[in-house]
Amino acid sequence: MSAPEVLYHFTCADGHRAIGEHKPVLRPQTRLWPFIWLTTEAVPDFEATGLLSVTLTCDRTEHRYRVTRTALCVPWLGSQQRSAVDPDFLNLLEQFGDPEHWWLSPGPVRAEWDESWQRERVS
Repeated sequence: MSAPEVLYHFTCADGHRAIGEHKPVLRPQTRLWPFIWLTTEAVPDFEATGLLSVTLTCDRTEHRYRVTRTALCVPWLGSQQRSAVDPDFLNLLEQFGDPEHWWLSPGPVRAEWDESWQRERVS
């Protein structure tokens, strides 16, 4: 499967401050996952993408970054990283998810902060 032209990364205000706005580079969070989570969906189903703040208090959909150099990115389905996850945890991770839209980058990747991004709020 060839990589899409654009992939998206969403983050909270703290993540945005750490990444930055000018010439931003997304980096793996080695404490949690040794890769960067991305999605093919510009406006994803936030629950299915795992971006709802169930255990965290921050809004992980507050900022959106676009990745246009996607050649080194791989789809989650069929990836070595997915194969390494414990099957019980994998089932939990994907149970309500949208894994066909999940992509990863195993290393740092340049991105563009999308300052026009505004998530629709449900009232």
